[in-house]
Amino acid sequence: MSITPQQVNLKPGSDIRVMWESIPFALDFKIYVFNVTNVEEVKAGGKPKVQEIGPFFFEEWKDKFDIEDDDVEDTVSYNMRNTFHFSLEKSFPLTGEEIVTVPHMLVQFGSIAIKRDREAMLDMVAEGMNILFQGKAFMEISVLDLFFRGFPVDCSQDIFSAKAICSAFYTGDIKQAAQVNETFFLVSLLGTTNATDAGRYTACRGSKNHHKTGKVILFAEESELDSWEGEECNALKGTDGTVFPPLMKKEEGLWSVSPELCRSLGASFSKRSKYMKFPAWHYTMSLPDIKEDPSLHCLCEDPEDPETCPPKGTFDLFKCTGGPLMASMPHFYNADPALIEAVDGVHPSQEKHEIYVDFELTSGTPLRAAKRLQFNVEVEPIEQLDEMKNLRKVILPFFWVEEGMALNKTWTKLLDPLYMGNMFNKIMKWFLLIFGILGGIVAAVIQQHNTQVITPTKPVSKVGSPVTQPRSAGENRPVHIHPGNGNTDGVERF
Repeated sequence: MSITPQQVNLKPGSDIRVMWESIPFALDFKIYVFNVTNVEEVKAGGKPKVQEIGPFFFEEWKDKFDIEDDDVEDTVSYNMRNTFHFSLEKSFPLTGEEIVTVPHMLVQFGSIAIKRDREAMLDMVAEGMNILFQGKAFMEISVLDLFFRGFPVDCSQDIFSAKAICSAFYTGDIKQAAQVNETFFLVSLLGTTNATDAGRYTACRGSKNHHKTGKVILFAEESELDSWEGEECNALKGTDGTVFPPLMKKEEGLWSVSPELCRSLGASFSKRSKYMKFPAWHYTMSLPDIKEDPSLHCLCEDPEDPETCPPKGTFDLFKCTGGPLMASMPHFYNADPALIEAVDGVHPSQEKHEIYVDFELTSGTPLRAAKRLQFNVEVEPIEQLDEMKNLRKVILPFFWVEEGMALNKTWTKLLDPLYMGNMFNKIMKWFLLIFGILGGIVAAVIQQHNTQVITPTKPVSKVGSPVTQPRSAGENRPVHIHPGNGNTDGVERF
């Protein structure tokens, strides 16, 4: 039996719904860190040199909870959850205990953000940074501490400037901080988001209109995001990335909502491809030149002034995260060449750094995909901090991540009924076409034969009985597994 597009929906009980609620295999989540190798030169105003270290492998499990259906509106509301487990075996020879030198995520991030947003407070903040963190512009830290376990922040100081900074920890404004006791916090990039609520969505189920399957219509109970000055940049476009509608048109692109980036991102059709035996469409994504696209000027610092737009191939996350972060493709792939020239040690490659999806059209199934994104620090000097006062302005690579998957035969066999149904339909189409052509030829031959044989020998004034016409061709024809170290979950790893 073949699968029809109407069967590809999120209605309770459907096969798609079961997998959508809790993806039964782990995605590969890889982290690459840029280690700054010439810190003293950088602090003196020199050109940064970075060394990529990675990949550090994590198994990423995705599931949804607090699911509520609305049969009248044909929608489903749910919370997303992403859970990460470090894989020592797949990371080998790396262990996660490697010490890297990176921009201090509180001193640099905090002081640059204050300079941009509340410069009058910068003297007091700089004093507090010196007390709490010795004003260090860079930190030496293990990879696992940086991303998940956290580094310590002691808020027991009784000095006003230090207490003012620590107040942001107690109020929850520093979302990367986890409180350990009354005065002690651990700060990491991803630790506080691991296995926690990633936001509430409302999406179309697609049982009434399969073209809307998975389409996000609300996030955090709102019909649009609110980080940017413009509807285009705040619009919710596409799905949550775990399902797509069937039978999409290639010019529609593959869009998904990325709340962590405060916007929706879309991949464009590149070419026809094939994965295993399945015909597929190959989609790719790159970050555009925002300055050259007026519809994206809402992503600029001042939407009315294109000169404030970020460089080609990047977008500024300051309005989204509150910190001086800028997103790009890994190693500034497809970005302004000036970004590459400003830092030693970046080497962009299409094969290693492009975002792509191989997509099965009829079912809306991603067969193979790699979502890659780099996070950079928009460094600038801070006069009030000794270690930052001579820093040159530069977009400094911090780390990049890849979220990847490739279905193997364990899971692609679920598409076999669809594939066989499509093959049967194609064979029957050609069979009927050929048979129709042959039938037409036979009818023409018979008609020609009758015309040649039935030749009257004398004029006939009246036809006594109707001529039986040749019968047309076809007439009256009967018509959340616990992650292990092995690869038994049906997914091929990159």
